[in-house]
Amino acid sequence: MTTPFHWPQATAFFERVERLNLHGLHFQHVRLCERRAWMHLHGISFAQWNRHVQIGMAQHDTSYARDRSTQGLFGLAPDRIDWKHNIVYESKGTGGAVEAVSDQTAFYALLLSIATGKTWRAVTHVLSTRKRREVVLDEARMQQLWESSERLERLAQQTQVPSAKRIPLCASCSLAAFCGYD
Repeated sequence: MTTPFHWPQATAFFERVERLNLHGLHFQHVRLCERRAWMHLHGISFAQWNRHVQIGMAQHDTSYARDRSTQGLFGLAPDRIDWKHNIVYESKGTGGAVEAVSDQTAFYALLLSIATGKTWRAVTHVLSTRKRREVVLDEARMQQLWESSERLERLAQQTQVPSAKRIPLCASCSLAAFCGYD
């Protein structure tokens, strides 16, 4: 049985997501690095030339080549959906950046919950290990997504590139050559 969904901030969250044209990757990026999120918000991306992204895309394309569960879905881009059991899946090549990836996956479940009025579950599928990580869509996670949406709104209005410190992620970031962290 599906649990009805209710979140007092649902309407305001949905309106902000629509107004700013936010997607799941925005929520992953802002959890990792504000500069990365700012660049994504402003259409700056070098992901197509990054070998990690290329490997991930190839893994994704070959993992669920026959899956059609997201066809016809507008505005959301999860990797798979189990419509019968209300589960949304996001596939990742490796198991890194757990909280950032969990925010991305939870974002899809939250929007589907808002849209359908039913509580959706979120699962991250790690392709390299074939393991699944359940992402709990509880009050704490929804509050995290709310706060991230506020940060994304501030970044969208910001005309200057935000400062960034070197972090371990910089070594594999697709923006590393362009970023020039402070």
